[in-house]
Amino acid sequence: MIFRAAVFLGLTFLAALPCGAAQLTLSLGSIRHAAFEAEGVTVSMDAARRGEADIRFGRLLVAGAEYRELKLHCSGFYFDGRRLDCPEGTLRRDDARGRERPALPFAFAWRADGFLDFSLRGVDAVAFSPLVKRLRGWKPQGRIDLALRVDGDRAKLDLAAHDLEFASREGDIAGKGISFTLDAAAERSGDNWHWRARLDWPQGELVRAPWRRTAGVRLEAEGDLNREMLEVDLARLDVAGFGAVSAGLRWSRERGEATDWGFITERIDLSVAMRDWLQPWLTSLGFPEWQASGHARFSAEWAAGGLRRFYAGLEEAALADGTGHLELNGVNARIPWEAGVPTEAEIGIASGRLGDLPLGGFALPLKMDGHEAKVEGLVAPLLDGRLVVDELRLAKSQSGWHGEFEGGIEGVSMPKLSRALRLPAMAGSLTARIPRIAYEQGVLHLDGALGIEVFDGGITVHQLRLLDPFGKNRRFVADVTARNLDLGMLTRTFSFGAIEGRFDADLRELEMQGWKPLRFEARIGSSPGDYPRSLSIGALKDITALGEAGSPEVEQPSLRPLPGEGGDDCSPRCGSRPLKEPSLGRPGGWLARAPERSGFSFGYARIGLGCTLKDGVCLLEGVEREGQGVVLMRGAGVPSVRIIGYNRHIDWEALVARIREVIAGRPGVVIE
Repeated sequence: MIFRAAVFLGLTFLAALPCGAAQLTLSLGSIRHAAFEAEGVTVSMDAARRGEADIRFGRLLVAGAEYRELKLHCSGFYFDGRRLDCPEGTLRRDDARGRERPALPFAFAWRADGFLDFSLRGVDAVAFSPLVKRLRGWKPQGRIDLALRVDGDRAKLDLAAHDLEFASREGDIAGKGISFTLDAAAERSGDNWHWRARLDWPQGELVRAPWRRTAGVRLEAEGDLNREMLEVDLARLDVAGFGAVSAGLRWSRERGEATDWGFITERIDLSVAMRDWLQPWLTSLGFPEWQASGHARFSAEWAAGGLRRFYAGLEEAALADGTGHLELNGVNARIPWEAGVPTEAEIGIASGRLGDLPLGGFALPLKMDGHEAKVEGLVAPLLDGRLVVDELRLAKSQSGWHGEFEGGIEGVSMPKLSRALRLPAMAGSLTARIPRIAYEQGVLHLDGALGIEVFDGGITVHQLRLLDPFGKNRRFVADVTARNLDLGMLTRTFSFGAIEGRFDADLRELEMQGWKPLRFEARIGSSPGDYPRSLSIGALKDITALGEAGSPEVEQPSLRPLPGEGGDDCSPRCGSRPLKEPSLGRPGGWLARAPERSGFSFGYARIGLGCTLKDGVCLLEGVEREGQGVVLMRGAGVPSVRIIGYNRHIDWEALVARIREVIAGRPGVVIE
């Protein structure tokens, strides 16, 4: 310790006091110690109150924290230049705010030979807030015990908190019912302190958004401390139910940041790691929820401002996203990564699921180089066919993450695929090649077109995009074109009344969220060419059943068959007579009397249906307009029938519900 104003000057001041005076003020310019620094120190003693003293600090620096205008009052005070005792003291800020708060009780002793003893016992946490500016908005509660003892080249710190509670102004950091103990010891060699510490946290809960952690944590660490650097040579963290982590750290005190660090875990519970650590972070980034089980090992090394090495190992793990799109089981993996060095991972998967489609066992050939990861030649069994990934590449640049995918599905049986997707049985097989899917700036988009052969025709998907593909609100956008599909195969597949013929379809600006369409412009119509065109009585009844009532807020589809231009059994008034219930669109009695014998059908010249969906309402179009309705089917032959829709604004949800009922054979329609 260096006295900038000598103690003997204070004694001179005492001698100069007039007779009867009982006040001594000793001014000490600065005091320096290995544990603290103080400036503007004054000591005031009153002879009338022996052992009582007031000590003021203009500036006090302890463990890197600065405090100004502090006032200490001591009972049992003793000071002789080489020894200072304050067995019963109080500390407060010497300003208006500080004088309104309770003082902080303490005990203090100092010796010139390097001895220092400072302690707080049973102190209410709120008493710290006038002294520590950072605590003022946290509203701390609970009690604190602290003891710091320095004896020459040895130091010891004991800290305990009981029922501690606090919360930041923003609410992103909070603690409740926290009790913990911290024991630390250090020994000095020159300018360096070698230290050891142990933290036990058996009670309470801590929130650091987006993470939340309950008690059950033990930390043991040791390292070195000097003016430039804090080094953690070895730290071991044990977390109840999770596992253990060993870590090291170098922290620049001058720069206020880590220069290098690293960690390695022991065998940890993957479900706890996902739930408590990874998922809160993924959720904060907008990713959907994931479930995991099994065990894992991780390690990482950071140096020179960047990640240098990383390793992840999985043992009999299972992974599944909360949306049901992906599930992997029996995952065993060794995934090493090193900056500037190409590496290759070993990943084996026993089984999986892609949506409702089961996947067989396969190996994932993952290669990594810098900020790029690539999968080439992946083949996974899919039902009786296979899922092929020719190339999957993911890379990070200054603009963010981007990637590419090429692959497809080969030789999958449509009957098996139909059962897996819980759809009506379809014939044939499915082979679909995806030329290239790219990911950039949060959007997955298809380059080129995706072609699918089904119902003896072809379906082509253009401009396919998946917006926010890894978020909760992922949206699917595409244009779809279908050509020359067999109506007979389609209607037989979906248990709809038989319709013979072929049709084309165009679906523009389709946007879906969670498989629910938000908007589109659709047009379905008869394919050009010469082929049989007919529909059965059952198909006619199913179509008219779609006109049953639904939600009363929006007009429902009012569909009814009208006998055509010749050869029918209806009077001329059939086409214009009012319906008993206009919103229902029920057909007349002539349809109920029509024979349902095998082979009886109506001919048609054209079928055409258009729908523009916006805000949950479908604007209906047809082959042509007729009065206030639209013609959906133009009859031909003898007998013939027309189908007209009279309500052009259709509630989409109600229409979908009616279609499902009709396909399920439960239309609930009464034919008069």
